[in-house]
Amino acid sequence: MTEFGFFGPTERHFIPHGGFCISVFGILRSMDGGLLVVRPKKHPKWEEWAPNWRIYDEASMEMEFKKWRFPSTYVKMGEHPQDAIARVMKDQLEFDDYSVEYSELLNYYYPSRRYPGNMHWDYCFIYYVKSNATPKPKPWFSEIRYVSFQVLKEGDFGSAQGALLEVLSTKPNQRML
Repeated sequence: MTEFGFFGPTERHFIPHGGFCISVFGILRSMDGGLLVVRPKKHPKWEEWAPNWRIYDEASMEMEFKKWRFPSTYVKMGEHPQDAIARVMKDQLEFDDYSVEYSELLNYYYPSRRYPGNMHWDYCFIYYVKSNATPKPKPWFSEIRYVSFQVLKEGDFGSAQGALLEVLSTKPNQRML
C-alpha cells in the first residue's frame, strides 16, 4: 500500500515515523547584507519556541546554546504560519514595526537523526522580513546581531537550521548576498 503524507487520524494517514515539523523562520537582513542571527541561552521562553529541545540530552543542549539560529519557532496546532511569524517578531525579537517582503515554503524529507532508519519531514515557512528596529539584548539570547552572509557556514547553526543557507544563497534575485 502506498502511504501519502496528509493530515488525519494517524491510524488512517501516514506521518513519517521519524517525525514531522512545521516551522517559520524570519530572515532579516541589514543594509550591508548581513543576516540577523541569534544565539540562545537557557530561558523558559524556549519551551514554547523550540519544544523539540525537551527531548535533547544535556550535551545536545550545550551545543544548541553555542550555535546560531534564525529567529524562528514551530507553528502551533491550528495556527496560521503568518500568526507564527508575528509571534517570532513580537515575542522573540520584540519588533513591533516590521513588514513581510515575501515568503516561500520549503520542505525537506530526509533520514531522521533522532530515529535511525526512519525518515523525517520538515515544512519550513520562510518569511523575508524588513524592519528598521534595532536588535536589542534579550534575556533569552546570549547574542543577537547581523552577521555577514559570506562568513556563515551550515555548521555554525543549531537544530539543522544551517541548511537554509544554501537556499538563501541560490535566490534568483540574490537579495541575501
